[in-house]
Amino acid sequence: MSQQNTKTPAMVLQEFTVKHGYSPPEYVLAMSKTGTHENEFHYKVNVASVCGLGFGRSKQVAKHNAASKALEILASQGLYDPTSNPAQEFNAQSHRNESDSPLKPPVNFIGTLKDMCCEFKLPYPQFTEISDVGPPHCREFTYECKIASITTQSTANTKKQAKQLAARDMIDKIRDICPELIEQCDVESNALTEKDHEAIKKYNELASTLDVIPNRAVDIQDFTLTIKKIMEEKNLKFEDFSEQFANRTKEGLNHIFETLEVKYKIELFQEVPPISCALFGLDTPFTVMAMGSSKESAELNLVNEIYKILDIYMTIPDVQIP
Repeated sequence: MSQQNTKTPAMVLQEFTVKHGYSPPEYVLAMSKTGTHENEFHYKVNVASVCGLGFGRSKQVAKHNAASKALEILASQGLYDPTSNPAQEFNAQSHRNESDSPLKPPVNFIGTLKDMCCEFKLPYPQFTEISDVGPPHCREFTYECKIASITTQSTANTKKQAKQLAARDMIDKIRDICPELIEQCDVESNALTEKDHEAIKKYNELASTLDVIPNRAVDIQDFTLTIKKIMEEKNLKFEDFSEQFANRTKEGLNHIFETLEVKYKIELFQEVPPISCALFGLDTPFTVMAMGSSKESAELNLVNEIYKILDIYMTIPDVQIP
């Protein structure tokens, strides 16, 4: 296989939709057979008015197979040029031994997911119990796994297994969005790539526009108190911003930070997939990022994330200002 031909079908299909302005690929589980020594999953993907069908021994393989079929159809219609953005040659039969059985997770998916988040500076996953139903002898627990604006849900007969499966699905979702990130996490060391250096350079350029001198005397554990201390110095309360939090608009954020006399800046940090970044003129680190299917949705998700964080930081119990 050539060096350039390293993208999975799902990644190429995602890039195709972004480039041509289509809605993101929609993957639907059409059939699943589990509990036997040979699990089987069938997925269909709807994209750009075509439908690709795929199967595999794991959900991941089935999704990539469906994406590969969709790309073949798009190519036959002249909408996709395989030579301009080639995908890996994919054959579901070559993945027959891969298993995705929900009965016995073979690895600690939560641990793997946390390691990925730590390695690539992503927010740690948050697990929330959604439901607990059924008689005592046959309980079903549903848990949600959330990283920034990305969520997954899974149901199992124990809380521990439901969390593990939700974490596994989150890994799958991240792998769909950016598979080379996972490959690098699995096989690479901590060395910075050229893209890492570009990202760091862009971040430093954005941060330098806010004209803030970091306060290196502040303990990490006190970073979250910065906003509340500013509010106390200005005799402000959370209720003073009730209208802004009710509407949760970008204009509302402008009002909040103008009142706090804190500079902030929102920039498009990455185009594919779209990621928006917000930096704040505080003497302690405060950066928020969010991803979306388009530049507009990325910024909307970012605004929502900022409000969620401010909701927490502004309602911390009163602190003593040094």
